Amino acid sequence: MGMNRDEDPQLWDLLGQSKRPLPSPFFSRNVVRVVRNQSGKGQRLLAWFSLRRLVPALSAAAAVAIAAFTFQLLHHQDRSSQRGFASAEIQDAELVADLDVLVNDDDSDDTLLL
Repeated sequence: MGMNRDEDPQLWDLLGQSKRPLPSPFFSRNVVRVVRNQSGKGQRLLAWFSLRRLVPALSAAAAVAIAAFTFQLLHHQDRSSQRGFASAEIQDAELVADLDVLVNDDDSDDTLLL
């Protein structure tokens, strides 16, 4: 589907007189720069997942998780020990006396059960 010279001779004469575009002396450098900039966008995300960044990030996350778990465990133990003291104060004095009697009873010899 190219044009023939016979179809429009004035146009071809005008095109023959026009200046031909000259490529820039820095054309190849500019093309390479654009390609690098476009490919760099995808590699920035992958560069974040490199080992030199991933190892410290995972180490910091593990340290925070261990600290949170330890704090929660110690905090839970403190509360459970406080509940024991509180429940001992609330208990009935007769029940405590009955338990002391059972613990100190010398007649119950468990060796016969073995």
